[in-house]
Amino acid sequence: MLINIKKTMAILSTLLLGIMCSFCSDTIDVYVGQYGEGETDETETPVIEGKIIDIESLRNPDRGFHLECNLLADEMKSPYNDYEVYGNELYSKNVEQFGAQEDNLTLVQQYIYLTKWVSKDLDAEALANIRKVFELMKAQGYKAILRFAYNHAGLNTSGGESKQWILRHIEQLTPLLNEYIGQIATMQVGFIGAWGEWHTSPLMSDQSAKNAVVSALLRALPAPYCVEMRYPNHKKALTLEQEEYRGRIGYANDYFTAGEHLLAPGNDFIPNTDDYKQIVEEVKANNFYMSGEIPYKEDTEWGLAKLISPIKSLRILREHRYSAFDVTQNYELNIISWKQVKVNPALLNDNHILFDESYFKDDEGNDVIRSFYQFVRDHLGYRLNLQSESKVEAKGGNLEYDLTITNTGFATVINPKEVYLVLVSEDGKVAKEFKLDADPKTWIPSTEQEPNQAAKYSIKGSVAAGVSGTYKVGIWMPEKVADWKYNSVYAIKFAQTENVTHWYDDAGKYAVNLFGTVTF
Repeated sequence: MLINIKKTMAILSTLLLGIMCSFCSDTIDVYVGQYGEGETDETETPVIEGKIIDIESLRNPDRGFHLECNLLADEMKSPYNDYEVYGNELYSKNVEQFGAQEDNLTLVQQYIYLTKWVSKDLDAEALANIRKVFELMKAQGYKAILRFAYNHAGLNTSGGESKQWILRHIEQLTPLLNEYIGQIATMQVGFIGAWGEWHTSPLMSDQSAKNAVVSALLRALPAPYCVEMRYPNHKKALTLEQEEYRGRIGYANDYFTAGEHLLAPGNDFIPNTDDYKQIVEEVKANNFYMSGEIPYKEDTEWGLAKLISPIKSLRILREHRYSAFDVTQNYELNIISWKQVKVNPALLNDNHILFDESYFKDDEGNDVIRSFYQFVRDHLGYRLNLQSESKVEAKGGNLEYDLTITNTGFATVINPKEVYLVLVSEDGKVAKEFKLDADPKTWIPSTEQEPNQAAKYSIKGSVAAGVSGTYKVGIWMPEKVADWKYNSVYAIKFAQTENVTHWYDDAGKYAVNLFGTVTF
């Protein structure tokens, strides 16, 4: 949400522009900018010849482009948009409106406004309706970037929130947050100010209230799940109940402009500033959750009515290890433009952006061009690759494995996942699960020693198979949370290559990355 603009959306103009853009050729060359200090120089960016070739997106949890949805907890509809009404089509309508049908989105920035209960207990109606939202997301395979707030009217208004009732509501929400933790990618601090953005509220001058709210949220949300704050200086000023909580506080950049808006200072995270450097160091140390959104395309003081540099944006997304990014705000300008901007290996190498060579190959192994939109979509968060040297063998009744994994995403696997090798029988059943001693959160894209090379992670071992016959072998990475473990929608898929294919069982319990065959 914009920091100083009431939520508005010109739906008709968006749809008309979308129709117009559908007639655009994907061979248009759009200037992609040049990262660095000072003014950009168009002559420094080579023209990329050729046609953009689409690539199938991976549907993976906790990462990627996300929708935005706003619901009043009492009326179960948006205070802004008539099409946002609780029901089975709540998210699908957003997907259609913003042309994301092929993007396999798994995230929604879900605002839930507790306006009716701002100065009283959340009653059975409030808690039941919040539960309905979680259940809808679960049924449709989404996770929430979750934010609670009271004030949806915007600037120059009072939400009436108080420290007393915010803390009481967090206490009341805690059982639901724990019950549905598998449905939460991250939780934004929220509650205070217009749209829960931590401004335009008397509580902003009460540091003890801010300390208490953040500590309460971190206490309510089980470790290691993260919360997000808006500004680094807000985080610096906190005094927490437990100092170790601090590493679980990431950032939500609600004013992502690549530092190119006149109001970017103090609102955006601008390269080479102290705030920017602080986030770089913090995210390296803690690998917390990062997300962002571009301001709406509005010809106003706070709107963004121009194109921002894609390559500069890409460097920021990588250096701050973004896991999620909004696809709805500024859709009709920058997001649509991103679909026309061309990306190839040379451009990425010139700007020190990691990628796996297979990303720029088609099914026949030919070199292809992708769009900037596709590349960002597919590299937010993690993108796991099983290297070709990986192997499994059957020896003396044991399954021996030697795996090499790289991560060419912007970030890593933030939330808890488990790693298994599984044996799939010839009749399409999982015969065995072997849990591996591996923590995917440690699979960061690159190291300090080789910042422009993908780090390689090795998993070696041997385990008694306990079966006989011929089996396909694959990596299964489900949710660690028990109620979500045997749900294939929430298992991690590796990038598909000639060595890796995706397999799903008929019961919807497994999504497995197959890569070998063994006979015992």
